[in-house]
Amino acid sequence: MKYSKLNTNILWCLVMLGISLLIGMAIPRRLTITKTHSVKYHLFWEIHGKTPQKGDYVRLPLYEQKIGCAPCSIVKRVGCLPGDRLVSEGIKYYCNGEYLGQCKTGKNIAPFQFSGTVPPGMVFLVGDRDNSYDSRYFGFKQIADIETVLLPLF
Repeated sequence: MKYSKLNTNILWCLVMLGISLLIGMAIPRRLTITKTHSVKYHLFWEIHGKTPQKGDYVRLPLYEQKIGCAPCSIVKRVGCLPGDRLVSEGIKYYCNGEYLGQCKTGKNIAPFQFSGTVPPGMVFLVGDRDNSYDSRYFGFKQIADIETVLLPLF
């Protein structure tokens, strides 16, 4: 049976459509897109099963009625891990002496105040911008609540 150029093009389109559908079904399940500017990246590849390290971006649910999250999914960077020394000096935060950022002043939300060792099973999360709603306000989050570690793409 001899195929015409039209049939070959149709066959080629069907093959490409099938490949595109397979890729399309796999990739969105591994991508996270942020809607806010609290972190400097907006597109992330999910790395399931990786233990979060300092500096890693992570996604987790946040339950904060006072800001309208019941729940909402947030992306933040791990600033301090269990056993690290977290110090808040006024509105500035440091982990093992490394500056993490500061709180915005004039908000109706009180900053989290802590100086000491990060408790077992907990992390201190920060955004990349000082106006990020993160652990500087809501405090420690449990590592077990982290859904996935994220690799920034863009």
